[in-house]
Amino acid sequence: MTRACNPLIPWLVSALLGLIGNTCAAGVMADHTRLIFNEGQAQESLMLANTNAYPVVIQTWVDKGQGDNLPQNIVPAFIAMPAVFRLQPSALQSLQVILTDRNLPVDRESVFWLNLYEIPPRQDASAPDTTRVTLAMNTQLKIFYRPKNLPIAPEQLTNALHFRLEQTADSVLLVCRNDSPYHASFASVRLIQGDKIVAGISDTDLLSSPYSERRYHLDQNLLKSHDQLQVRYELIDDTGRAKPGQAPLR
Repeated sequence: MTRACNPLIPWLVSALLGLIGNTCAAGVMADHTRLIFNEGQAQESLMLANTNAYPVVIQTWVDKGQGDNLPQNIVPAFIAMPAVFRLQPSALQSLQVILTDRNLPVDRESVFWLNLYEIPPRQDASAPDTTRVTLAMNTQLKIFYRPKNLPIAPEQLTNALHFRLEQTADSVLLVCRNDSPYHASFASVRLIQGDKIVAGISDTDLLSSPYSERRYHLDQNLLKSHDQLQVRYELIDDTGRAKPGQAPLR
């Protein structure tokens, strides 16, 4: 149940936003950008804060990233509780995410998306002269399920990432081969030559799955010379922080 407003709430909301880091965004904010479920762990919780100046209704569900709340896309592996709730301005709400399916792959990490669908109030019909655009907004947070006894530690993921260029009829692709049991969650990927950035990635979803190859579209159709090219990236760790890394093309 949503906590009632009291004099401590503004301070708590400010503290929560300080933990989140991206204070420029408005709406309902969470104190985590991802949840990690280690095998044997039954549930996780996160705290939500409504930074809007108006109340909202929040609907929650877990899917594989579609974000459309269609019944066929909702996965039974996790449930979020409460599923629907109202959140007043500057109020806090604890959300529980519960693992319900223990038959997930044991040789690699699995990923799901927690959806926080934010529904603003309708415009007051008694004030027709007031014009306000209200939009529903969906925030997605990744949920990772991590089995025991994986062959390497998460900190060794970077050693299992290998990059190469692949020429197609009309473009050049950057191929990331992920030989690890973990998802590589990139915040950014760029090609550099010396200290100069020569190309970035035009894809919006940069996640590379375990034991797979992922092809990324370059935002420039380069590359007359591939000499001395390196891949510079930022990899998001378990805490949600982006850590820089660099790797050669092979």
